[in-house]
Amino acid sequence: MGVKELVLKYNVVGIISNYESTFKFDGLVKDLKINNLENALKMVNLDNSILDKKMSGLSLNELWKLELASKLNNNIIVVGNLSKFLNYKDILYFQKLFIKLVEYNKKIVIIDNDVKVFFNLVKKIIVLENNKIAYITDNFYDDNLYKYTRMPKIIEFIKYVNSEDDILNETLDIYELIKDIYRRVS
Repeated sequence: MGVKELVLKYNVVGIISNYESTFKFDGLVKDLKINNLENALKMVNLDNSILDKKMSGLSLNELWKLELASKLNNNIIVVGNLSKFLNYKDILYFQKLFIKLVEYNKKIVIIDNDVKVFFNLVKKIIVLENNKIAYITDNFYDDNLYKYTRMPKIIEFIKYVNSEDDILNETLDIYELIKDIYRRVS
């Protein structure tokens, strides 16, 4: 099964790989060929004051959001490098946006080297090497996945604590982990 088939089947997939943006940025933001530009800006968490700014003067965060805005009408939306250009709060916002877009029959492909941006969002994690699928999983606790990328600290911690006995639940949420630890010690 290829990447496209996986995307069509699971709606939201995460790909461990490098993402190269093809977004061309010169001129003013208001000159972008985006349907309902003002609504698209609102959707990607940008305000209208950005319309008269030159693209070359924008931050990488703002450029990332504009690139997403330019793709909102596509049936398959491919984004990448969330962990490089967005802060934690933005990542959470866009995860919620992606879930909402799936309700409108959009398919989402997220390409990143940091597994944390896939938490609570993707149905399948695909590892690409040399444009070929090297590994596929749906389990964030799969040891084979971390042969290709760095293990997030929360997973590393839970695996360490559970190395002798299964003491903690396998969770991706720090608050759930804290509650679980509290329950176990009280």
